Amino acid sequence: MTDQDKVLLETIGLRFRAKRNDLYYSLRDLSHLTGISTGTLNGIEKGKDLTLTNFLILCQTLEIQPNTFFQHEISFQAPYSLPPDAQERILLSKKLDDLVYHSDFFHTARRVSEVLSQLGIDKSQSNKFSVYLTSYCEEGALVYEQHGNYKTYLKKN
Repeated sequence: MTDQDKVLLETIGLRFRAKRNDLYYSLRDLSHLTGISTGTLNGIEKGKDLTLTNFLILCQTLEIQPNTFFQHEISFQAPYSLPPDAQERILLSKKLDDLVYHSDFFHTARRVSEVLSQLGIDKSQSNKFSVYLTSYCEEGALVYEQHGNYKTYLKKN
């Protein structure tokens, strides 16, 4: 968890505590109203242990609109990066989507080897790409024709 996230959770917790105090509720009172244990409520008010479910329950019980907590832009950046194999898979999926949906490459029947060549991918990946191309057929974007031990793929009209 980033420092920015910790500060946000602490701010939310303080806001819940302030509203609880404004309503003259003890932690036990709020626990009875929400079904959330006093220990968990105490943690939430200190910026810990907040789940989305508990957040929504507290907003409903304390009559706080959830959007009031997020008046400032939240930075969109994952705290960690994807492993290289996942990054490569995503990049290849985008390239393959572009070939299928945004080009006329498949207006001519194509073998898997031609697809690999077009994408600059090693032929050792042919089995994996056969599976990928078959999924485009199942989605209705491509059709295939069997030619002995290989298939050709064509954009569906």
